[in-house]
Amino acid sequence: MGKPVSGASVTLWEARGGKDPKQLQTFSSSNTGTFNVSIRERKGVVHYLVAKGGQIEGSPAKHLAMLTVLGGRESNSVVINELTTVGSVWPNAQLLQKTSLLGSRSALLIGSSQVQNLVNQSSGRHGRILLNSSNLLNSETAVRMNVLSNLISLCGNSSHRKGCNQLLSLTNSDDTLSAMTSIARQPWKNVAGLYDLFKSHYPIDTRTQLRSTATLPYLLFEPKSFSLSLVFDGGGALALGKLMFDSNGNLWSGANWMPGSQSGVVNNIGGGMTHFGPDGHSISPAISGYNGQGINGVGWGTGVSKRYAWVGAFNNMVGVFDLRNGEALGPALIDGEIGQLQGVGTARNGDVWIADNTANHMIHFPDGDYTNGKRYSIQGLQAPFGVAIDEQNRVWVSSSYNNKLTVFPGDSPDQAKTIEVNQGTRGLAVDSTGHVWVAQQTNSPEGALPTGAKMPPNIPANAPQPKTIMQEFEAGAEIYAYNPNLKQAGMLALISPEMELIKNEIAKGIAYVPWGVTIDGNDNVWVGNLYGQSLIHICGMNTSNCPDGKTTGDVIHNYQSGIIQITTDVIIDDAGNLWSANNWFDGNAVINRNYSGRTSTFPGGQGFVVTYGVAGPVQNPLMGPVQRSF
Repeated sequence: MGKPVSGASVTLWEARGGKDPKQLQTFSSSNTGTFNVSIRERKGVVHYLVAKGGQIEGSPAKHLAMLTVLGGRESNSVVINELTTVGSVWPNAQLLQKTSLLGSRSALLIGSSQVQNLVNQSSGRHGRILLNSSNLLNSETAVRMNVLSNLISLCGNSSHRKGCNQLLSLTNSDDTLSAMTSIARQPWKNVAGLYDLFKSHYPIDTRTQLRSTATLPYLLFEPKSFSLSLVFDGGGALALGKLMFDSNGNLWSGANWMPGSQSGVVNNIGGGMTHFGPDGHSISPAISGYNGQGINGVGWGTGVSKRYAWVGAFNNMVGVFDLRNGEALGPALIDGEIGQLQGVGTARNGDVWIADNTANHMIHFPDGDYTNGKRYSIQGLQAPFGVAIDEQNRVWVSSSYNNKLTVFPGDSPDQAKTIEVNQGTRGLAVDSTGHVWVAQQTNSPEGALPTGAKMPPNIPANAPQPKTIMQEFEAGAEIYAYNPNLKQAGMLALISPEMELIKNEIAKGIAYVPWGVTIDGNDNVWVGNLYGQSLIHICGMNTSNCPDGKTTGDVIHNYQSGIIQITTDVIIDDAGNLWSANNWFDGNAVINRNYSGRTSTFPGGQGFVVTYGVAGPVQNPLMGPVQRSF
């Protein structure tokens, strides 16, 4: 609240990947709240400051604990206040154990580098990325941060002692730092109680009609959660399909279309490969991203192996990039002609498998050798889409056209088996127990739409498999444009390691064309809910990692924001933050047969979104089933 905290215990900590943090210095703040600290920047080291206790206007603040995680770009000053606490906690929520910041090298890099996007550590004010128009005007992130900051302030105001105790009770915490960590990890929990606490201690002044002393702007309505999200763009990122991380916390994703173009499912100019750093800032160039191989658009086909980033392109080729600098190494060499490509999967042993969607093949690159691609025709495989590889080196393949999952041993593709599910499967993921979670876009094996929905008259029953991926996307877009009141379609299925359907109809009623599926380090499940424009969190096989009362397959929360657009994919980073792909923006403008005036550049989804601190950290790159980061 702008008041100095005197006599606070301020500790400088040093965190290194895989090690317990080390206390470097401890000192007390002056009567004006100032302190001096000397920091020597070193590669691979994250520094952070924790302030505890002290006095404000002569009154003790024993439950006040605040945090600033440094990003290495601070100049001559650093601030520790309520806002830096919120901005530091959320990207690092899964790494914090009271005052200890613990994680892998890449986890600490991601968490510390993201703080600056939410808060300026040198000024103690909102961060530059948060203040850009996309985030400030299209999300609740800034106002949620202000309310959370005001909740922290309750423990620094002697007249609000009761409110401070209520905050600690609601979050089962000893101090404000632990309280914020608890809220960040489960931002949907006790939302009504927390918002009522804010309203009751910052009442409306009848003279000004504003909440007295509350930070402006603040929430005018109770939020669905206290999650914090930011959207990032640039680097060629338009209509991203599949997201993947490398071992250094860098994001890679192929783009459907080129930014600035008027591309949609009928007329389009394809994009290339995009590359972003752990802090969310672009490394690949605008407008085209990385290319140099003649790539003309990428769908679900992005993968990362030990040394390379891969894309399966719409124009019948596999692009390959050096992870160090994005240098174009491909196109990959394959033993015959191929069609338009979708999913890429990497096995524990380094093998790479790519789904040839329109030619109904699987392409295998043994040990990730992009000069040695081999095609396989597999019995019953039709329109392969998503690819996941389990611990037994079995390759699981979804189909965008029929109602079969295809499963085969990586070393014996001729021994394939199928599992009947609902028609039109997309993303699939293997958890640490070997169970497979699959997104299904319809409500039955026959491809039934929900009650009341109708097929457009120009899409005949039992239509043949589309010849191009964009033709398939066009048909899907037309179905939902033809049914504007439709709010639900599809669900998830759970398959056992023995290839038996255990549970269907998961997230039914919330799922609206579910697409991407990923598993976090707690074995919980996350879904990119395409037309629902949301991110669904589902209780996984290990129910001890789920809230009380939730069991396997139950929805924990459905995250929404104005910056979350028509979403294809979700993926977890090494620090436990959730990244999601904005694939389409305006669902009607996507069907671009004719010029649409002011909306002609609206089909493509704008960048990607990071939702902070909500998931169990994952070890990347994903090669085989999920592994916890630390």
